[in-house]
Amino acid sequence: MRELTVTIDDGGMHPDVNAAIQKCIEAGNVNRISIMATGSSYAEASMMAMMGGVRVAAHLDCCQGPFLLKESDFPESFSTWMKSADSLAESVKNEWAAQIETILSTGGVVTALDSHRHLHNLPALQEVIISLAKEYGIRTIRSAVLPDKYMRFPAGIKLNSLGCELKEKLESQGLVTTDRMLGFGKAGKINSKYLNKFTSLCSDGTTEIVMHPATGNVWSSGQPGELELITSEWFGDWCRGKN
Repeated sequence: MRELTVTIDDGGMHPDVNAAIQKCIEAGNVNRISIMATGSSYAEASMMAMMGGVRVAAHLDCCQGPFLLKESDFPESFSTWMKSADSLAESVKNEWAAQIETILSTGGVVTALDSHRHLHNLPALQEVIISLAKEYGIRTIRSAVLPDKYMRFPAGIKLNSLGCELKEKLESQGLVTTDRMLGFGKAGKINSKYLNKFTSLCSDGTTEIVMHPATGNVWSSGQPGELELITSEWFGDWCRGKN
């Protein structure tokens, strides 16, 4: 079996991200838009996904903000979250529930959950996101199983380990996740050379490619290049296994 899901993260974060999302939807090479309810343009992103017939995920944020609840006061760094996730789990659950509700209020149907900077892979937050998925009837959760984990980076090693634990937990509880996630090692800078490394791997099982296109450099100089890639004929052929 071969199943490929192309997800654009950070929907609603910035007008340049939304402009790229519209172009990608028109090109027909995207399956899911993951929307940040903390972004200034989240409602527009939700509307574009609905009008384009593309699935909606909630890109849950607890490290960037601005947050929806007054009591939400979260650290930014992954290393700090590793130390404090347990004590903040209840506050995260409240904030994330508010973010899901905000997306739902636009009329969108949330079919998947993930998080900004992959923080839901932390053990305490795994429980939070699973609880929310069950509460809202959402069956799909992203797990950071990383074939491109770049073993020289400790963050990649740790995240992959956590992602494998989350994948096993999700499957044991009847929830859906993919066999692997591509994009971590080249976030905001994915190109055809990178994707070609995984052509054979993607021919079997389920894969989610997480991408961050934008019409300008919102947080990476490679984002316009990702937009050009996603809207190219080459990318459409690659996703359909024709390359």
